[in-house]
Amino acid sequence: MRWPSFKTWISIVTAVLVAVIIWQAWPSVVDAWHSLADVNLWIFVLLLPAQLASYAATGEALFSFLRARGELRGMRPLTAMRMSLEFNFANHMLPSGGAAGIAYTSWKLATLGIPASRGTIAQLAKFGVMFVSFSIMLALAGVELLITGHGSTKVLWAAAGIGIAALVGVGAGVWILGRRRLLHRVAGVALRVARWGMRVVRARRPLDAVPLVRFVDGLHLEVREILARPRSLVAPFLWSFVINTCDAALFWIALASFGVYPDPALVFVAYGVATVASMIIVTPNGVGAYEVVMVATFVAGGLDPSVTIAAVVLARAVLLLGTIVFGWGFYQHSVVTAKAPGLSRRGTVA
Repeated sequence: MRWPSFKTWISIVTAVLVAVIIWQAWPSVVDAWHSLADVNLWIFVLLLPAQLASYAATGEALFSFLRARGELRGMRPLTAMRMSLEFNFANHMLPSGGAAGIAYTSWKLATLGIPASRGTIAQLAKFGVMFVSFSIMLALAGVELLITGHGSTKVLWAAAGIGIAALVGVGAGVWILGRRRLLHRVAGVALRVARWGMRVVRARRPLDAVPLVRFVDGLHLEVREILARPRSLVAPFLWSFVINTCDAALFWIALASFGVYPDPALVFVAYGVATVASMIIVTPNGVGAYEVVMVATFVAGGLDPSVTIAAVVLARAVLLLGTIVFGWGFYQHSVVTAKAPGLSRRGTVA
């Protein structure tokens, strides 16, 4: 009897994860279907271009950094969009709080000849500039809510706390990656844990420490290069404002389709609080926690609970469907073929 290949197992596991996500979200999908009768479809259909714009901007934040480092030059727009959809699927559908998505994206970039350390640091840099721009936008939203009086004390404190936490997280990440000895210690702990796990499952293949040390050394060198030449972060930083704006706009559109036009500042704060909650809760796509936290923030900001629940549930159901429909096919193709996008005659990414 022939056992399925590793690629087949990856495809099976992913399919199971998607099925679990759909099963968990199915009550919300049913509720969303019933609420369609109260929706202005002309406004609601704007969710699709807004979602695609968010995916494209997320990809550009990553690709612009790599292009600034001399990688992926000549990548065609359609290829960039395809990879953006694929990476978005991996980041949102695979569990472990985004770590699995980072590992998958680094593997896919490696098929394009990009070292694992550079592919990983490119993603960390993207998240870093997103958190910084996110904090700036949260601060502006908090000031706007304070001036207009549209935000309660709870909402303002939530905005301040999350903004500060994001900046502290970015600073801590840069500090850790800039300490080579500390990275080696962390790598040593990870290696010991991995070897213990291998003994538990009685795996015969030993784990070599050399590739892991080279990887963390590569991360350290990449960070030093970025700090010496921070210009490579300018384009990703500008794209990060577009990403945060598009992601928050998705829920403003959902509420507007129900005839509710909330203060954009309140929407951004609710989006921020829910996003942080989904990062802490490691369930795929943050199912459950995201909706509850976002609705609670909107209600604290004075919105009607029944309308808010219907709008958030409907938006999340559509976004979940869009993530699966747009990204799963490209993800499956990469896993099955284990190939990078084809190269054009000029040697650029096609």
